[in-house]
Amino acid sequence: MGKYLFFKGCTIPAKLPNVERLALEVLPEIGIELIEEEAFSCCPDPVQLQGANHRFWLATAARNLAIAEEKGLNIMTLCNGCLNTLAIANHRLKENEELRDAINKILSDIGKEFKGTIEVKHLLQILKEDIKLDSLKNKIRKPLTGLKIAGHPGCHLLMPDEILNFDDPTDPVIYDEFIEALGATAVDYLSKIDCCGVSLALVGNKEGNNKAIHTKIADVKSAGAQILSTGCPFCFTQFDMGQITASREYADLKENRIPILYSVELIALAMGRSLDDIGYKTHKIKPALSI
Repeated sequence: MGKYLFFKGCTIPAKLPNVERLALEVLPEIGIELIEEEAFSCCPDPVQLQGANHRFWLATAARNLAIAEEKGLNIMTLCNGCLNTLAIANHRLKENEELRDAINKILSDIGKEFKGTIEVKHLLQILKEDIKLDSLKNKIRKPLTGLKIAGHPGCHLLMPDEILNFDDPTDPVIYDEFIEALGATAVDYLSKIDCCGVSLALVGNKEGNNKAIHTKIADVKSAGAQILSTGCPFCFTQFDMGQITASREYADLKENRIPILYSVELIALAMGRSLDDIGYKTHKIKPALSI
């Protein structure tokens, strides 16, 4: 069994506690042992904070990485944003000695040092590289046969691809392969690589945000999917709660909604959990599903 330090981030414990719980309960059943760490802080945010104060952003990320180095464990996260920040910071500090020395001077005030001895991985990367998707397929107990699921990998899991090296950012297939490994049918659709729109929401562009949500949901529905799945808490909230807010501008969303399931929720269902077990009732969009 692979052992990883669990980087929960801010959004999942605060907004999606069922996802945190399922990770701790279900992932050991497929060979992923998670070690909790209370000393972690926010990753921090890869968009706003990085743009506002890059040095603070990098030093905060380096502190989190140094904590994992002290434990001698690689980091696993369920959040695309946390992956993006920590993986990019890890890469830059390993590659740039001058930058590393500058950040370590800051960290020395709190008795920490970045050494560059660990890796940071998203759950989907671990399933691809460490567990292997063929092995995952052999571990599941209740294949999701008959379900048609559209996957949304999300921007921060795919780019920058020269650092993350996860999938082709222009034609991603690994989330589809993950869905197929669970026994469901992966549905391809035109806007798969489109942003969920959360960055537009962060800068106050309500119109652009709603359009991004509407485009994705309409595309997924027209492609015949019954479920849209993602492994990012921001994307999840965008498409779950966002269908309600965007329906004020796009009337068709009031009747043409689709449930959103987190990647860990799909795994839990494939391991025999029920919709009640995974916390489906906490979702904003929760039409009846036959699973």
